[in-house]
Order: sequence, then C-alpha cells, then structure tokens
Amino acid sequence: MDNHTLASAIVADLGGKQNITNYLHCVTRLRFSLADGSKADMAAIGKLQGVLGAKFQNNQYQVVIGPNVSEVYDAVVDVIGADQKTAPAIASAAAQKRKLSANVIFTAITDIFSPILPALVAGGILKGILAIVVTIAPVLAKNSTYALFSLISDVPFYFLPFLLAVSSARKFKLNEFLGLCMAGALLYPTFTATIASGKSGLSLFGLTIPTFTYSTSVFPVILGVGLMAIVYHFIDRYVPEVLKMVVVPALTLAIAVPIAMWILAPLGAYGGQYLATGIVWLFKKAGLLAGFLLGFFMPLIVLTGMHQSTSPIQIQNIATLGYDYLLPISFCHNMAEAGAAFGAALRMKDKEMRSAAMSTSFSAFLGISEPALYTVNVVNKTPFISAMIANGIGGALTVIFSVKCYAFVMPGITSLPVYAKAGNLMNMVWIVVCIAATFLLSAVLSFALGHKISQHSAVEQAQAKTAGQTALNDQTLAMPVDGNLIPLSQVPDATFAAGTIGAGFAVEPTDGIVVSPIAGKITNIFSTKHAITIEGEGGINVLIHMGIDTVELKGAPFTLHVAEGDTVAAGQALADMDLDAIKDHGKNADVIVVFPELPKNVTLSVAAATGPKNASATIGDLVLA
Repeated sequence: MDNHTLASAIVADLGGKQNITNYLHCVTRLRFSLADGSKADMAAIGKLQGVLGAKFQNNQYQVVIGPNVSEVYDAVVDVIGADQKTAPAIASAAAQKRKLSANVIFTAITDIFSPILPALVAGGILKGILAIVVTIAPVLAKNSTYALFSLISDVPFYFLPFLLAVSSARKFKLNEFLGLCMAGALLYPTFTATIASGKSGLSLFGLTIPTFTYSTSVFPVILGVGLMAIVYHFIDRYVPEVLKMVVVPALTLAIAVPIAMWILAPLGAYGGQYLATGIVWLFKKAGLLAGFLLGFFMPLIVLTGMHQSTSPIQIQNIATLGYDYLLPISFCHNMAEAGAAFGAALRMKDKEMRSAAMSTSFSAFLGISEPALYTVNVVNKTPFISAMIANGIGGALTVIFSVKCYAFVMPGITSLPVYAKAGNLMNMVWIVVCIAATFLLSAVLSFALGHKISQHSAVEQAQAKTAGQTALNDQTLAMPVDGNLIPLSQVPDATFAAGTIGAGFAVEPTDGIVVSPIAGKITNIFSTKHAITIEGEGGINVLIHMGIDTVELKGAPFTLHVAEGDTVAAGQALADMDLDAIKDHGKNADVIVVFPELPKNVTLSVAAATGPKNASATIGDLVLA
C-alpha cells in the first residue's frame, strides 16, 4: 500500500477530514485530535498494511507507523488539504470543554516538542562528533573550521526559545510571529547584556525585572506564549472586527510580555533549576532504585506514548547541568526492546514472522523501538516482560557507572557520539557496556521464557476473532432504554450501520432514561455527554451512543448520573435524554449499543430481547449470526 492510499484509509477510518481538528507526528506516530471520537475505527486502522498499531492515548488518536512516519504524514497533509493544516485547527466541542488534567498537560508538552526534535537531534549529533574529534586530535580545537561546526551545533540549543515559541504558538492557536516576539523579548540583546553585567536594568512600574539567562531555557517561553495566547483570545472577543488587526496584537504584546518577563519566565527558570537539582538529588540518594524503577517502567511509558513528555526535562537538565541522567536509560530501553524481539525471533518457527521480528529488532537497535514493542513484544507478552526486567537492570547499571548524556538526541546506536566528552571517552565506553548488557539480558530472557510464544496460526487467529463473542456470552444484557429494538443496519448513520465501529444494535427510544446494558466500569464519557464507554467483565467494552450527530448539541439535551471511573450494574441509570430537545434540533434520538471487539461481520439478532429496559436477557440469547 503506497503512502497516499494509506493516508486516505487512515483519514477515512478517523471519520473523514472534517472530523479531524488537529494533527501532527512525532518520531514514529501520527497523532490526531478529533471532533467526535465515536467515529474513529481504531481497530480497522490497526489492521492497515503499513500501520504497526493504533490506540487512543492521552487524549490523542495515535497511529504507530515507524521510521517512515514523516512520509505518511506528508501524505496525510495532502489528503486533508494544506489549507486545513496551515490554518488554526478548529477547536472541537471536546477541546473547548476539556478540563486541565495530567493527560492534557502531557499531550500539550508532546505536541510542542515533537516538531522541534529534528533540529535538537541534529545539533546533539554534531556536538558528539566534535567531542570525539577533539579528543582524538586536540589541536583541531583551535581550527576555524572546527569553530564553524561548533557554532552550527550550538544553534538549535542557544536559540531553543525561538523554536519553542513557534511550536507553542501553533499548539495554543496563536499567531506564530507573535509567539516569536515573546522569545525575542527574553533574548533581546540589551536585556541579555544587562543580565551578563549582573543586573537587569529593567523594571515594571518600579518593580525590578528578575535576571535570568533564557537561552537554552525550556519552560519560560512556553509559559510566556501560553499567557500571550490567553490574553490574545480574551481581547479578540471584545474588539470590533475593523480594529482587530491593530488593537489585538498591540495590546497582547503590551500586556503579556511584561507580565511574562516579571513573573512567568522567572518562575519557569526557577522551576527548571529546581527540577534539575531534584533529579540530581534523587539519583544521588536513591540512584540504583531510581534507575531500576525508571528503566523497568520505561516500556509502559513508551507504550502509552508519554515518553515524549520527558523531553523538556532532559533538555532542561542538559542546559542546567551540562548533562542528563534520563537519556541513558532511554537508550538502554531501545536496546531492551531490540533484544526482546531478537530473542523472540529465535523461538519463532514461521519464517515470515521471524523475519518481521528480526527487522523490528534492528529498528529498535537504531533507535525506533515502537515496531518491536507493538508488533512482537506486547503481542507475545514474555518478550515485553523480558524487556522490562532487562531495562530495569540496565537503568541501574547507568547509575552504577554514572553514565551521562551531554546533548539531547534520540536514543539509538547512532547517538553514541553524544556520550563522548572532550578529552575523556570513558563515559562512552560505559554506555556501550550498559546497552550491551541490556540487549543480551533481554534477548536471553525472551528466548528462555518464550516457549509459549504464539505462532499466530490460522486456528489461533480464528479463536482471537471470537474472543469478544465468548466474553459477551457470559454476561447479562439489560435494555438500554425503553423503546423499539432495531438492527444496527437500519440506523441512519453509515458508520454505525456498516458495523465499522463494531457489532451491536439500536433502540428507538420512547422515554429518555438510559441505563447500562452490562455491569462494568465507566472508562470514558465524551465531553458532550452523548457517548459513554463501559468496560465489562472479561475486558469486553461497550459503547452507548445517544442519538446521531448529537455531538453538535454540546451536551445540552443530556443529564449524566455517572462519572468516569464509576462502577455500574446492568440496568443502572447512566443519563437522561431530552427527546423533545433532540427532535427540535432535527436530530435522530436512537440509542446505539456497539461492542467494538466483535468482528465487523458479526450481527446481533434483536428478536429475543424485546421488552422493557428492566427486563434482561443473556447476550447468548441474541443469536450471533
């Protein structure tokens, strides 16, 4: 499948380009924000040729592509349309109502840092190579050519606030050039000159502006641009259209820049310093334990896509301390995934699967661990466990040998130069020892524990397809709402009717009291209240979708009786629907019940389950055809 065809299929399975409100990519993943998440068919995306995995994590719909993600991203841009990409993304109802949470913060950090990683990686690699060169031939340190390349390697880090200003402005839906003004204020020559002299020389209404060196800083400019976006959008609401071009930007600069330089930027600088100091303290006081725990849980962190959120910490450590403790552990993690996939491959009898496992092992060796993680290690379980154990030990070894990374770079075998320090290559020797030990231990454990590795025979694949059905057969189904049961194929929505999201049925309601069809835990409530996901016993999931296109009503017709994390019984009230209000807005009020784990070609016969909502029948009574 070529990249354009793959991109078209991904966009279609996400509900079409009109359903995509924002999109970007990191090193291995496409990351999407959607207006209506219920329209996304992540299972279908995961089965596309060229896709290594697909899941919803940290408020993003993530599609794991692998090393060629940038090419697929370019194809996605072509499919969606360059005009939509360059214009500020239209905030969805979900985004507008999203509450501040750890997930939202992690997502914002990832979105800000992902676009600037190529520049930082390039600078880090050049720094490492130069360190090796001057160690081998110290006389070259005085060479003008060396000075030129040293300048080039420093550019991404010295002007990091400018890179972050652009990326932050894109994330916060602010004009990028206004964002650059914030970075320019923090690095303005007069300001930096007075800071170098030991005093600010600037004041705000008699209050002295604190002095900090903001070049190579991380948090000050992000906080500053975030404040600027808040001020800009607030003022923009009240200024007449004819004056917007002049008044809004001017007031934004006049208000946001002084406040940022007086309060937010110093707070960000202090925060970065204390963070770096805290990490040093942690590794000094509990180094072995800290290294082991971070290494042990790193595969889980990468699995959830949260590893990108550590980038500002790593960059801040390098800027403040001159080195970082965390990147060596990430380096060991890639070797652990490579070793686990390699050990698993040695157990596999199927030549095609063995070849795929070897390929993903090599990819992880180069620094891209997701292919091995998603397609081999997690699937077969024992390699995943082996990688966790081996990386825990590898993380502890980096502490024992006091390994440091001297420049920011993506961890892989090609990043070895950044572990070299001018005049002393022993740090690079020790990281080689750590990654070699991690790789070997992970491979040995994976091979030794891999006697249960699945070969994914045709029989096993058929069994996997019916796993969702088996889990359902043991549960009790309650009618979700009083009304007339109808087959899913008759629902006036093409996505649901085609079974794209999964097998299920619908109810044409006669009252608005919606109850849970199964016993389980509320795992997700869409911000517009129209869709609820419940995880039942055996891990089976059910989606209750109240109405069609009711996301556009922004929650007005719905009153919730539960919250995310609540445990509910079959027949317990979930929400009230105002049927009259839904119909007044011209929307269909059908309550749709879908089981995403069931294969698309499975249908649920509804003939045996007619009756009031307090009646019940086993799923087995709904004949699976």
